[in-house]
Amino acid sequence: MTPRIATRCLPSSEKRRVLDGKKTVIVNADDVGKALKRPWQYLVKYCAVELGAVSTFDKEQGSGVVNGWHDTPMLQEKTAKFIKEWVLCPRCKLPETSMEIGKKKDIIFDCKACGYNGPADMMHKLATFILNNPPDSKGGILDKATAGKITKEDRKKAKADKRAGKGKGDDDDDDDDDKEGGAKGDAAVDIGDDDDDDDDNDWAVDTSDAAVKAREDKAQASFDKIEAATKSMDGAKLDDGEDKGKKKKKKKKGDDDDEDDDPFGDKAEIEEQRKAIGAEVKLACAKSAEGDVSGAVEMLMASSKKHGLVPNDLFGFIFESFDDEAIKQIKTHQKLLTKLMKASPDKKKTGKFLLSPCIESLVSAEGRGALLKKTANLLKVLYDIDLLEEDIIIKWFDKGSKRKQGKAVREAAEPFVTWLKEASDDEESDDDE
Repeated sequence: MTPRIATRCLPSSEKRRVLDGKKTVIVNADDVGKALKRPWQYLVKYCAVELGAVSTFDKEQGSGVVNGWHDTPMLQEKTAKFIKEWVLCPRCKLPETSMEIGKKKDIIFDCKACGYNGPADMMHKLATFILNNPPDSKGGILDKATAGKITKEDRKKAKADKRAGKGKGDDDDDDDDDKEGGAKGDAAVDIGDDDDDDDDNDWAVDTSDAAVKAREDKAQASFDKIEAATKSMDGAKLDDGEDKGKKKKKKKKGDDDDEDDDPFGDKAEIEEQRKAIGAEVKLACAKSAEGDVSGAVEMLMASSKKHGLVPNDLFGFIFESFDDEAIKQIKTHQKLLTKLMKASPDKKKTGKFLLSPCIESLVSAEGRGALLKKTANLLKVLYDIDLLEEDIIIKWFDKGSKRKQGKAVREAAEPFVTWLKEASDDEESDDDE
């Protein structure tokens, strides 16, 4: 039975309109939302969209306001339509559905009655409002500070509910699952996508201030070392002619002077180390391509400990191994790349590092004109798997580049960035309403 809408009426209103100036107030929106197991703001917004009006919400009173004069029967009709489109299961027509936001920013319905799992109508304007104001596990809307982010507590609760549904709630079952996953070699793959704790254990990330500072220092030193090696490979000159003359003279005096003059050590040694790391990363990627993400993680961990590398360094070597099939390769290694991103102590810096130099160098390398034209598609893939965030991409694009290579990459990326900006403008417009 459709819940009845309660309205606030003026004493002199013979037609029982709900009037507040020239506004219609849905007094019991909160109660109706609880009955439907949906945030009451969704119902109010839906009615406003269907009536071509602007809506506002009174959280303290649990009521919604729709601009304009609207009769109660009209609102009741819109409520019934809302239930049909956003509450009832498309397959069994029962109100046993839950709503969640998918990884690709789509709205998914999950029916507990018939097992249906499918997307909502993303063309309806309410879909944009829901994406901007995702539901929480208690039937309300997530706070802006945590919107779109699932906490560890939510993940643990969902995992516990899932196990309870299968009749597995004791500790012994957990141990058996771990052992079985370990034997198959892909436990990290199954668990890593929905439990940050497992990812943290995989990479042993210490989040204390001292540990973060130590990692940043090590990252800078490692980056300097790799940058120096890269420059030497490209034929860049680290010193002018006069300094080189001095170094040649000092080489005759002893090895100690050599080490003092060249803070990066012997170039040949660095190049050998770089090749060794590259080979180890390729082997790890091969493991990932075979579906053994857990094995790939272990190999990258061993390499990072052996050579003193951090996530950004590993990202650099991984992207360096990609070729014209980069888009397909990123999808193949999606789980490995996601785990590596979660291990980063500063995801914004890592995002910037992925854009420049990783992606810029990847798509603009000699002979990769075809890949350069697909830059927008490449960024879309990285955005969909949460390796790149919207604001980081837009800032990178707007900052521009003085180099010919950087300009070409941004020009190729423009269609996707324009789409991001337009979507952002639409969201702001909806928030204003």
